[in-house]
Amino acid sequence: MEHGHAVSNPKTDPGDFVAEEKRIEKAQPNYIAVFVILGVLTAIEVGITTLFPDKTVGTVPILLFLTVAKGLLVILFYMHLKFDNRIYSIFFGAGILALAVPFVISMIFLMSPPQLISARGGTEGGGGGGEARPTPNPNAGPPITVKIGATEFQFTPDALTANSGQVVRVELTNTGSVEHNFVVADKPASQDPQPWVTRDGKLIAKAQAGTTGKGGFTAPASGDYVFYCNVPGHAEAGMHGIFSVK
Repeated sequence: MEHGHAVSNPKTDPGDFVAEEKRIEKAQPNYIAVFVILGVLTAIEVGITTLFPDKTVGTVPILLFLTVAKGLLVILFYMHLKFDNRIYSIFFGAGILALAVPFVISMIFLMSPPQLISARGGTEGGGGGGEARPTPNPNAGPPITVKIGATEFQFTPDALTANSGQVVRVELTNTGSVEHNFVVADKPASQDPQPWVTRDGKLIAKAQAGTTGKGGFTAPASGDYVFYCNVPGHAEAGMHGIFSVK
């Protein structure tokens, strides 16, 4: 029996480089035109980054698209994927599809980022659904410290003021014989004049008898807010005051 060399089938053998060369020769790709296109795309990228250096949301998708286009041209022509066996195209296409979904999701979030809501707005007693949030105020000023005395059953002083958006640090000194605390209502007094009844408010500081408790918060939107002691019966006995926000 005569033995000879096995002849590869160009349709089934992905490693048949002779067949690949024949396909490239038959297609006669215009490498110069591809090079010119790559240069034009690069010039567009440089122009975008030069003219719009701060326009991130508008320019990033365009730059990413140009980058992908350039990469495809290089892979298809200079790396000969366009003329190679189809099995390589299948593997390459599967990789592109695997990246397409997270790419599209990333673009959606980039063009329309979600508005995050802080999870730190919990309130004492479960209220806070209508919490008045601070407003941007260039005149809020530096942080302030307020010293408050607590006894049975009153605060001294019982009137406080601050600017919207200003950081307020509280030092609650308990000169009484039982525990007291300092709670600021989430809603203005015009909406909830007795927040100790509705359990609306945020606990800022508390102090046992003869001690000083500290805490802090950011002054909410302009208006008058009730501050009170939420120990049962204390606010009803008169332990409350008004926090005026400008």
